[in-house]
Amino acid sequence: MICNLKGKKGNDLMKEYTTQTTRSILTTPGRGHATIVTSFRRNGMGVGSPVGTVASEGKLYFMTAASTWKAKRLASNPRVTVAPGTFKGEALGPAIEGTARRLSGKELKRARDLLRVGALGHFWGIIFDLRYPGDKTAVYEISLVAEGVDQKMTASAQSGR
Repeated sequence: MICNLKGKKGNDLMKEYTTQTTRSILTTPGRGHATIVTSFRRNGMGVGSPVGTVASEGKLYFMTAASTWKAKRLASNPRVTVAPGTFKGEALGPAIEGTARRLSGKELKRARDLLRVGALGHFWGIIFDLRYPGDKTAVYEISLVAEGVDQKMTASAQSGR
């Protein structure tokens, strides 16, 4: 997880960290992070979900079961916001705008290899291979928007969903 966040409360972090710090934390290559990915319903309401992400070349990668509501929301609207967080769903910093894209083919294989970082990454890779084989796993690439910053957290992310 993120070493310099240890022992601090989320509210304190929101005051200390900027969107540039969020970008720097999330795009550290070769390290996995707990990240709050907020996808948007058709009515525009955001829903935050904790996911494990890995960065490579300034982009974030994560996987989820293809049958989840998150995957369905991303299919209809690729706009997302991302923020460092906990696996309980608590945001630890300001959010950054991005665009999610479901991967296939060679890109999918490369992203799955990237997501197998460390013992925890290998563990989750095996779980996804067993529970959601083949097309039952959706792997996404998030391209961060350069200046489109959204510092508001969704209600679900604030409540610690």
